[in-house]
Amino acid sequence: MTMRSLTRDERGASLMLVAISMVVCLGMAALAIDVGMLYEAKAQAQNAADSGALAGAGNLLVVPNNAASATVVAERFAELHEIIKQQVQVEPSADVQVDLGAQRVTVTARRVTARGNAVPTYFAKILGWDVVDIQATATAEVQTASAASCLKPWAIPDAFDDRVAPIGEFNAGDYYEPRVTSWGTTYRSSNADFGTQLTLKAGSPGSAIAPGQYFPIDLPMPSGPTTGGARYRENIASCNGQIVAIGDKVMTENGNMVGPTKQGVQALIDLDPAARWDSSQGVVDSAFPPGASPRIGRVPMFDPRYPPTSGKQEITITNIAGFFIEGIAGNGRVTGRLVPTSGAGPANPGTLLNTVRLVR
Repeated sequence: MTMRSLTRDERGASLMLVAISMVVCLGMAALAIDVGMLYEAKAQAQNAADSGALAGAGNLLVVPNNAASATVVAERFAELHEIIKQQVQVEPSADVQVDLGAQRVTVTARRVTARGNAVPTYFAKILGWDVVDIQATATAEVQTASAASCLKPWAIPDAFDDRVAPIGEFNAGDYYEPRVTSWGTTYRSSNADFGTQLTLKAGSPGSAIAPGQYFPIDLPMPSGPTTGGARYRENIASCNGQIVAIGDKVMTENGNMVGPTKQGVQALIDLDPAARWDSSQGVVDSAFPPGASPRIGRVPMFDPRYPPTSGKQEITITNIAGFFIEGIAGNGRVTGRLVPTSGAGPANPGTLLNTVRLVR
């Protein structure tokens, strides 16, 4: 074999090595670029699914038994997202499941071959991967909570059965039986009690719990008035951002405080004057999204077996509930309707506060 023949043979071997190296390099490029892109697509799909599930469950928090409404909201929020520059398309019948019993919403966000929108690859085509199916699923549910902000400066008796006065009216000396359970007393967090009209602030001396106790409490405001009627009025009219939890202690505020109560309640009503209570639909005609009217406030409760007596008293919060503030009578009596409301903090069995959490 001549030297020239050997050179030609070596050149052929070099071409083979170059070809093999190119395949390896392209495979590595596929891993570096396509796999990275697919991880990003998976993360974007998960964000879309999480958003849809949380929004759908949040709608159940406001409207507990409306699966259709929760489905629409879940779809809308999931479709606000994109997966690799393509808007998420949710098919409600296949991608959204609502479990009213568990108050749970599951959403799946997809870009898959079956829908003609699987994620295309770049270098991985050489390895036979032209497109890749991407999907992610999330489940969120309504759970109980134990703390809240935006409390109104009243504290009312927790659930009781009064044999003398109508439900919602507590008169000292009346016979009553609290709904005692393993965790204390409470209204039921269900449609059985939602809509119940309660007195949030008593108006006449005859309906006071004790001399001078008309349900007002003293809620400190970190950046508001420091004392007296001005702080009380501001707590009614606005949102006190201080977090208050079940088990915390608060001080009662003495006196009927008719003037500050009327001023605060009227200022609150003026924020959403057309809103009203409808026995079949809840809060209607509000200028705000469902559950977001400023007239929906949170009111703490105390165990009626241990009511405050006369003078400044320390009471323990046993529950916190949401109320739609209806109005105020001439004597300073404030009424509200029990409604679902959101909270925060660890779960607390029996509470009327709810929050939405991802469970998977």
